[in-house]
Amino acid sequence: MNTIQMYDAQASSINVDNIATKDNNRVILRRIKRNIDEDTALYIQNHHDEQGEDCIDYVPEGAYDMGWLGYFMGRNDYFKELYFRTFTPTSGASVEGVLEPFLRGLNNNKSIEKLDYYRADLLGGRVFTMLGQFFENSRILANITIENCHLGDNGCRLLALALGSIKSKSLQNVILADCILHDGSIDIITSLSMHPGLEHLDLNGNRLSTNGCLALSTLLQNSCTKLQYLYIENNEIDDEGIDALAPALEICTLPTLRLGNNLSVTTRGWRRFASILEAPTCSLKTLYILGRNVDDEAVVTLTSALANNHKFKILGLRRMGMPTNSSITEKSWEALAKLLCDTSSINSTFLSNHTLCSLGGRFSQTGTSSLQKFLLLNKNKNKKEVAMIKILQHHNEFDMTPFFEWEFKVLPLMIDWFEKASTIDMPEDYEPNIGPRKLSSIYQFVRGMPLLYVETRIRKELEGIKSKESQMEKEHLLLRQEQLMLDLKLQRLRQRKQSVKDRKESLLDKLA
Repeated sequence: MNTIQMYDAQASSINVDNIATKDNNRVILRRIKRNIDEDTALYIQNHHDEQGEDCIDYVPEGAYDMGWLGYFMGRNDYFKELYFRTFTPTSGASVEGVLEPFLRGLNNNKSIEKLDYYRADLLGGRVFTMLGQFFENSRILANITIENCHLGDNGCRLLALALGSIKSKSLQNVILADCILHDGSIDIITSLSMHPGLEHLDLNGNRLSTNGCLALSTLLQNSCTKLQYLYIENNEIDDEGIDALAPALEICTLPTLRLGNNLSVTTRGWRRFASILEAPTCSLKTLYILGRNVDDEAVVTLTSALANNHKFKILGLRRMGMPTNSSITEKSWEALAKLLCDTSSINSTFLSNHTLCSLGGRFSQTGTSSLQKFLLLNKNKNKKEVAMIKILQHHNEFDMTPFFEWEFKVLPLMIDWFEKASTIDMPEDYEPNIGPRKLSSIYQFVRGMPLLYVETRIRKELEGIKSKESQMEKEHLLLRQEQLMLDLKLQRLRQRKQSVKDRKESLLDKLA
């Protein structure tokens, strides 16, 4: 009789009170054994955070109770989430000796959607080998989180094999944070390329280098990849890493990238990244770059790249609750303010960036108050309205002179523009005075139009005369060319006539 058959034979008659000694553990075992729709999550850890019927924290006692817990979990149809935390078996047994019977039973589970390991002993990756059947048979496993766990090169390889064995390709979210993967990440990233549904990948704090970036670039360029979030903060990415990522970031559909605290990226790397943001095929909408290596030159470089980027929304220079990077000064705020609202002319204001709406948090430095207003204004989904408000706020007088060449066609367009502006919900602290400004523009137009209309008509008539003169000159040139051709033909005829005459005289002389 094998182990599973042994559990099957005893399952109907086993008394939970004889399995575990802790009351909370007994409560959990009863609930899991009943297999009814009332539980969704289970934590395996060193202590109980809750007590009584609501307890979802199981504290391992030894191989015996964990074996039965795994058996019941393997036959439970309702548990969706399983969390492993640091624990020390109370029986004094090894972690592996306690986990092995639990994982053997868990292999039969088909309801779990999320596996979460935090500061857990992964036994050098052998945990994933023990769960081989679970990974292979799972149809709905969508989330895997591994944080602050030691893997090592062999552990990375075993995890990669487990990820690649998930036949259902159901993975959507993978978090591998602060596990110090180094180049072991390459195998893992390669295995994730087989999961077309992957949307969220967090590789924060793993000392990724250029080789890891090359693997990520390959993943991003995979036609099946539909990543929405890529977090690679707090790694060892440098300028060469940016170069490796660039070809993929220029063409892939990734909208959100967190790249902060990769302190080896220099001005050259930020310039390369600026070229990514300038690419018309770039899909990035959110980029976090916070870190002490981000200075005014980096911010100004990236800001310039956003001048014609009408997709980008968030340039994360800080996070809520974090101190502002002291390397960023007034120069950066001025460049960002000009990007959002260039007041040098109405046309420049109209062509300003109306999509960037956040810098990752609020800034209290001098000179950022107007910047915050622009960012808030850009959150309006109607970008035409945003442009109108900025024009009204920063151009009190509308110079109509450039439009006089359009003659009376511009007047109804101008009136219609003001009427549309009057229907917009303005910021609370701003009164645009639409009526008086419309009348002022009409008055300016009417007052200046007669004289300028005459000047325009005279200019057009002069242009017409010059055009006719140019045409007549061309016609005169053609006539001159025709006259020269006729003179040439006449000269040739005269030469032929003289030649005939000379021949006739020669013949007469011979006859004489």
